[in-house]
Amino acid sequence: MKAHHPLFGALLALAPLPAALAAEEITGPEADSNEPVRVAAGDGSEPVITSEFFNKLTVQTGYGPEDSQVGSDREMFYSLRYEPSFAWYSPEKRWAKWMVYGRLWLNYDSSQSSNLANESTNNTEREQAEGWYAELRELYVKRNLIGDDPRFSASLGRQRFNDAYGIWWDDSLESLRFNYQDTFSDAFIAVGQKFHNYNTDVNTLADSEERTTYVMGQYAYRWSPNHQAGVRLMHENDHSGHDADDRYDFKGVRYGLFFKGDNLAYPVLSDYHLEVAALDGKMDNTDGNGVTTTGHDSKGWAALAEVGKRFDTLPWTPRLALRGGLTDKPSDENDGFRLNAIQSDRITRSGSYSTRLTSSFVALDLRNLSYYGFALETRPTPRSALDLRVTQLNLRDADGTLPVRMNGDQRAERNRAIAQGSNGNGRNVGQMLDVNYYWKMFPLALDGKHLDVNALVSASYLNAGSALETGDDYQLSVGVVISY
Repeated sequence: MKAHHPLFGALLALAPLPAALAAEEITGPEADSNEPVRVAAGDGSEPVITSEFFNKLTVQTGYGPEDSQVGSDREMFYSLRYEPSFAWYSPEKRWAKWMVYGRLWLNYDSSQSSNLANESTNNTEREQAEGWYAELRELYVKRNLIGDDPRFSASLGRQRFNDAYGIWWDDSLESLRFNYQDTFSDAFIAVGQKFHNYNTDVNTLADSEERTTYVMGQYAYRWSPNHQAGVRLMHENDHSGHDADDRYDFKGVRYGLFFKGDNLAYPVLSDYHLEVAALDGKMDNTDGNGVTTTGHDSKGWAALAEVGKRFDTLPWTPRLALRGGLTDKPSDENDGFRLNAIQSDRITRSGSYSTRLTSSFVALDLRNLSYYGFALETRPTPRSALDLRVTQLNLRDADGTLPVRMNGDQRAERNRAIAQGSNGNGRNVGQMLDVNYYWKMFPLALDGKHLDVNALVSASYLNAGSALETGDDYQLSVGVVISY
C-alpha cells in the first residue's frame, strides 16, 4: 500500500476515538454515493483495485436530559468514535465476483444522550454500552455477477439494513440476502436473526431481541426519471418463549407501499415521499407477575408523508415542506402499530445529515401518535444547510401509550393514573422546534483519495403539552465527522 500523507498520519494519532453524531453515514463500498471518492490518475488510467481501507472519525458533545429521556436531569455528554472499514475484491473492484466487507466501531460514550448516529433502533430495553468499547458492525461476503449477470448478487454475514426512513429496517443483523438491481427497478429478499451484539461491553442481546427471525423483502420501480414506487414486506417470528422481561412476543407480517419523487418541475411541488405500513398477527403478553396470555389479535397501520417545494431562484434556495404522520388508535395494549427491535424513527439522507421524524432530540415510537408540521430548509452556501422544523405531536388515545422516550419514573406514574382512571390530561403531547446547521468542506485530495470533513450543530426544544407532565425540555449538540 502507498505511504499515507503526513496529515492523514496526524488524524490517525487521534484514532482511539469513537462517537455518535447525526452526520452522514458510510456503509460499505457498494454505496457509491457515500463511498470516499478515489481521485483519477493524472494520465487518465484507472488503477487496478483489489482492496481498500476507509477511515471515519466522529466527535460530538452536547447538553441535554440524561440518556435523551424527556424529564430526566440534564447533563453534558460527549462521544468519540473511530470507524475503520475495509473491502477486498476478487479479481478486482470494477468487475468483482467476490467481495468481503467489514466495519468496526471503537467508541467512547459518556452516556446514551447522543445515540442518533448509532444505527440503533428505538428499542429502549436494549442495554446500551457506555465508556470505552468496540463493536463489529458489519462483516459479510458478497457474491456479484451471479450467472455472469450484473443484476444479481447475494451476501451472507452480519450486514446492515437501512432505508431513508428507518420504520422498516435500521440495524445490522446476521442474514442471507439476495439482491436484484436493474436500470429501472431493484429488489431484495433476506432472512436473518440476531445472535449477539458483537460488543465488548454488552454482547448479550436484550430479551426482546433474542430468537426473533425476520424475512424481509422489497421491490421498487422507477416508472419515470423522477418518480419511484415500491412494496415492502416483513415476516416477524418471535419464538423466544414467555418471560416477564420480554413482555410482548409478536408473530405476523408487516406490509406496505411507498411513493417518492424528486426534482419535479411542478408549480407547487418539487418533491414528495409517502410511506404506508401495516401489521397483522398474533401477540402473546406476559405481565410483571409472569402470567402469560396468548393469541391476542394485533393489527395496526401507520402513514407518513412529506411534500416539498424548493424555490431555486430565491436567495439561499429555500425549500418549504409540509410533513405529517398518523397511526391507528389501539384498542388495547396488544393492538396497534408499533416499531419492532430492528426499526427506528430515524431519517438517513445520503450526502447530508441524519435526523428523526420530528427532531434530532426526541425519539418516537410510531404508536398511538399523530403529528404534523412544516420544515424550512435553506442553503446559505453551496456546501451548507440551515434547516428549521416545527411539529405538533398528539396522542390518538389520551389513555394510551405515550410514544416519546421519557423518564421511567414519570412514565410509571402516568400508567398508574391511567389504571386508576384519574388521567385526564388530554391528547396534546407538545410542540417540537428543531434547528440544524450543516456544513461540508470541499473535498481535499490526498494520496489519490478524498479527505472529507463535515460538521453539524443542532438545537431542539420541546414545548410540553397537557399530556406530558415532565415540563419543557431541550437538547443542544455539536459534532464533526472526518472521512478518508
